[in-house]
Amino acid sequence: MILMMKFEFEKIVSENWIEPPKRERKRNYSESEYFKQTMRQGGPAKPKEPRIPRMPQLHDFQFFNTQRLSELYEKEVRYLMQAHQKNQLKDTIDVDEPEEMRDPLTAEELEEKERLLEEGFSSWSRRDFNTFIRACEKYGRNDLKSIATELEGKTEEEVERYAKIFKERYKELNDYDRIIKNIERGEARISRKDEIMKAIGKKLDRYRNPWLELKIQYGQNKGKLYNEECDRFMMCMVHKLGYGNWDELKVAFRTSPLFRFDWFVKSRTTQELARRCDTLIRLVEKENQEYDERERQARKEKKLAKSMTLSKRSTGRQTESPPSQKKRKQLSMDDYLTTGKRKK
Repeated sequence: MILMMKFEFEKIVSENWIEPPKRERKRNYSESEYFKQTMRQGGPAKPKEPRIPRMPQLHDFQFFNTQRLSELYEKEVRYLMQAHQKNQLKDTIDVDEPEEMRDPLTAEELEEKERLLEEGFSSWSRRDFNTFIRACEKYGRNDLKSIATELEGKTEEEVERYAKIFKERYKELNDYDRIIKNIERGEARISRKDEIMKAIGKKLDRYRNPWLELKIQYGQNKGKLYNEECDRFMMCMVHKLGYGNWDELKVAFRTSPLFRFDWFVKSRTTQELARRCDTLIRLVEKENQEYDERERQARKEKKLAKSMTLSKRSTGRQTESPPSQKKRKQLSMDDYLTTGKRKK
């Protein structure tokens, strides 16, 4: 009974329910929207005119033929701007005729423009160029394989092509003097490093076991801090690790059982080890020069002794040469007289 009364009450309420009015938002007045709607009611839209191309940004390190590309773009832009101006003045009244139309780019010129854009290195950024220059300073311009390892996203063939153009056209760069000087300074360091390694190798080759037999002629530069065993180990390790790898040399001293209790050597910094190594290298180079001078002097004396021996032999042969005809007659006469006297 109660449920039926509740149902009838809900039915009466739902039939007589009036919803409240919805809130209406005020629309802002927009002049641009008004004129846009007004202009749309006009005639058909005009066809779009050809877009004037923009000259792409060409950097000096990308090695484009900038002069020729500028000429082609200027010609194309002049033609399109004149065509645009002609279309604007077409429907006007009492307007002078525009000047004679310029010629657009021919098919050959369009092909030339595309070819010139492809010949440049558009994919090379400023970061790639700076990395290439630093790699040339580090490895030298001829070690292209090592240079390619420094450049991300560039193959060895791409680096070879860029290096070839860089060698031919580096003077087109804005600051080429500074760039080339830095590269040459790096290549000089590489050359000096090779000379040092050759000098150390030449010194070590004169010993059967340089780790035990190597001796350095100190003269007045021996010093009191480093002993001969330390210097011998340093020279052999530099020959093994390479000049300039001071961190590896420091680790070698710390891990070697020869210097387990040598706290002075184990506490040296890389800069101190480098300075000591440079001192030893100067001594080794001086010793090599003296050794080469002695070798040249010995070869010179040997050659002189050999030439003197040959000259003595030639003079001896001249003294033993056969007698002349007059002397032979005199000898035969003497023999005749002696033999005749003996017969009597």
